[in-house]
Amino acid sequence: MRVVRAAVVAGVLALLALLVWDVAHNHGSGVAGKVDKGKIVPAPKLDLPRLGTSGKLSLASLRGKVVVVNFWQSSCVPCKEEARTLAAAAKAWKTKNPDVVFVGVDALDFDGPAKAYLRRYGVEYPNVRDATGKTYPNWGVTGVPETFFVDRHGRVVPPHIISTASRQELDAGIRRALSS
Repeated sequence: MRVVRAAVVAGVLALLALLVWDVAHNHGSGVAGKVDKGKIVPAPKLDLPRLGTSGKLSLASLRGKVVVVNFWQSSCVPCKEEARTLAAAAKAWKTKNPDVVFVGVDALDFDGPAKAYLRRYGVEYPNVRDATGKTYPNWGVTGVPETFFVDRHGRVVPPHIISTASRQELDAGIRRALSS
């Protein structure tokens, strides 16, 4: 019995090591890795059901606008820390320049907690729901929160913000996308 238990533990550790290696070596894949290297790349398709209302929202429908795309989840502590900052920035930019829009992508979350999160933090900009997490790999998202900036031509421009975004980082990213 001890041999079997040791073999199982060794197998689990080997799989864990493989997972860690894969995550560490694939960070450069997808849009995030390219943008982190300073490249401007076409935005991946984003066409998901709207959260809290009917219908779908596609990134393609927003062509001609600068779009701030924020990946989040209701149970994520850093997401909660930045939620009010994103909501305030979205309101300010809506007044300052209506061609700047924010879109939240709620990933791998339940509908109820996601809607409660939006209410609690005063998030009024459109949000979509990626219940299966299939959008993540195309963008190169490795966790939440992560924020991307899409220019008027549908291209993702640097910076790519990993973890909590400050107001200064958001404003700088938006200005860069506006000038791209």
